[in-house]
Amino acid sequence: MNQGSMSDDLVQALRKLWHESFHGLLSTHSAKYEGYPFGSLLPICLDSKGHPLMMISHLAQHTRNLDADPRCSLMLTQPGHADVQQWARLTCLANAEPVNSSASMERYYRYYPDSRRYHKELNFQLYRLQPMQFYFIAGFGSARWFDVSRILDQRHFPIASEVEMLYQINAHGHQVLKAYLAERQLKFTDHTNAVGADSLGLDIRQGETLMRLHFETPIQDEHTFLSIMKG
Repeated sequence: MNQGSMSDDLVQALRKLWHESFHGLLSTHSAKYEGYPFGSLLPICLDSKGHPLMMISHLAQHTRNLDADPRCSLMLTQPGHADVQQWARLTCLANAEPVNSSASMERYYRYYPDSRRYHKELNFQLYRLQPMQFYFIAGFGSARWFDVSRILDQRHFPIASEVEMLYQINAHGHQVLKAYLAERQLKFTDHTNAVGADSLGLDIRQGETLMRLHFETPIQDEHTFLSIMKG
């Protein structure tokens, strides 16, 4: 395998891990103990441009840290039970910023329904990470830096189009989603909903579990996306 194709394979593996991860270790700069990193395990989802969203309490230590210094990192790991040095893992250096976008809020609510109450009643706030650089380890002895443009350059659907696509997938008793999952021998339950769609795949929620369904090739437009979903 030549160097170019190896790099392309790493990019595809990185994107896969980036999109299928729904929690990560956020490291911030401690405001209380200067110079020390502070780690927090948090639920995340991606916004319409592929940037991580997280809803955090105004009382949390990591929120205070981010308000003092927005520089942070997010670490994601591939699920596994063997030697951890064989796991794929990804560190994203980023800047955090508060988000007041209603569209971003609604997207986060779809992934984490309880967060609506946290936001409305408990003063949790939505933050977005603006990625700066990626460091990807695909396994033992395979590691390199990637520029953001190599990872977040895929096409995303307009917000209104995604909302309509999700409605079409979830409407009419979830018949479209049921058929799509059945073809892939995946289980459908009464608590299954499509919650996010982009050119590289579909995100679904089953009760408390989030799952990513990857496409073999990127989808160029919403009409093609729905035609594939409907078979």
